Amino acid sequence: MSLAIETCAWVSPSLLRHDHEATEQPTRSQWIPLGQVGIGVNDVGFRQSAVAVERLRTYDGSVLELNPHLVRYRRTLDFLGIDLDIDEAVIAHRIGELIDRNNDWCRAEKDFGITMLATPGDFLSGSYPDPLHIIHLNPIDHLKIEQHKTNGQPLVVTSVRQPAAECWPRDIKVRCRLHYYWADRQARQFASNAIGVLVDSDGSITETSVANLAIVVDGEIVSPPSKQVLPGITQDLAQRIASAHGITWRNETIYPAELRSADEVILMGTDGGIWFANRVDGHSIRDGRPGDIYQRLANGFDRHARQHSSQ
Repeated sequence: MSLAIETCAWVSPSLLRHDHEATEQPTRSQWIPLGQVGIGVNDVGFRQSAVAVERLRTYDGSVLELNPHLVRYRRTLDFLGIDLDIDEAVIAHRIGELIDRNNDWCRAEKDFGITMLATPGDFLSGSYPDPLHIIHLNPIDHLKIEQHKTNGQPLVVTSVRQPAAECWPRDIKVRCRLHYYWADRQARQFASNAIGVLVDSDGSITETSVANLAIVVDGEIVSPPSKQVLPGITQDLAQRIASAHGITWRNETIYPAELRSADEVILMGTDGGIWFANRVDGHSIRDGRPGDIYQRLANGFDRHARQHSSQ
């Protein structure tokens, strides 16, 4: 895994106008080295964490589930009132150009992540006429992902509560991730590679910082109701794969005791795809071995990704 610092990123004109160097070079391109990209201290994204974000990744160089990611990104932009004055087709075109402009790096990485983020713009302007928009590449830790797919990853149910829907809707993806950060810090007191599970106001479990989760009970998959979590693009694909295999999938409230006693615990996220939990709060799940339902979903996911990249 190499750093993406040597790649170039797309940035909105507002960032270039606020860059002192750019003011002396008004013809400067919107494509600049990633290491020169930054958010000003007066940007609302920095001052108030009002940042819409969407993360994607490729398989065999092809972006997986692009349209659902763009739909979710639009939902977040609309809620935050960030008017980029562009449609999904323009964003998709910029993603394609981003990959083309960084072709050597992308070929060396084979597969990689793509991050899009936007803020309302400069705090001092008040009316926010010039939102900030950045699209850049990020490397993926393929070794860690393969380890989690093969050996699983430990989970720790934490005391950290999922922010209430009255704070911001749970179906938007934003950069305010302090709750996830704190949950993972708690989890890593027990295991260095553990991730924390957040709880809801009733004590039921919701999600982790990097993945939706589901449990397997008597051959059926159960995941938290959609109103409790960020609706995951990978989870939606996993549900479609389960349906194609005739596997029942239910959305029901899950409590920590059910998570610890599950036959299997499945994790689903953009970077990692589909993997499994080997322990929950120190309780072994299937002696740390991958289960049948997980393997069927993972195999189906891999087939889908390969078919998608070949189209």
